[in-house]
Amino acid sequence: MSKLKWKKIIESAVKVEEQSIALYKMALENSKYPSSKVFLKQLVDEEKGHKNKLEAIMKDENKISELGSQGEVQDLKIVDMMEDTPLSPEADYETILVYAAKREKSSYDYYKTLALGLKGTKIAEAFNKLSQEELEHKNKLEKEYDDCVLTEN
Repeated sequence: MSKLKWKKIIESAVKVEEQSIALYKMALENSKYPSSKVFLKQLVDEEKGHKNKLEAIMKDENKISELGSQGEVQDLKIVDMMEDTPLSPEADYETILVYAAKREKSSYDYYKTLALGLKGTKIAEAFNKLSQEELEHKNKLEKEYDDCVLTEN
């Protein structure tokens, strides 16, 4: 694969992370609840971390080996069948958790598709690792949902 094509693919992944950052920042700025603000700030920071990793890989291919992930992460699938709802300034903690988990699933699917399409290349390894990180985030959000929302109901 040419260096130019490789960079274009990474750039598109950076854009996905930037969209997530912008979305979570918007929700953070408009959120009325302190607990939601804390959680959204964590999400912003996690997505910034992904963006930084991708930008580092764009500059130095060897940074792929520095990507985390302890192997396959179990998908809890708690929010997978829930209805999609927009994130509004009035969003409560439950809505934010569901929305964020669905967003992480979308990113997971995106990276998994890229990895499959680039199978056998070094960059596929990076996207596989990133997909697992996104699934890890989704898992964390779903556990929080299970602990804070499902337990209360």
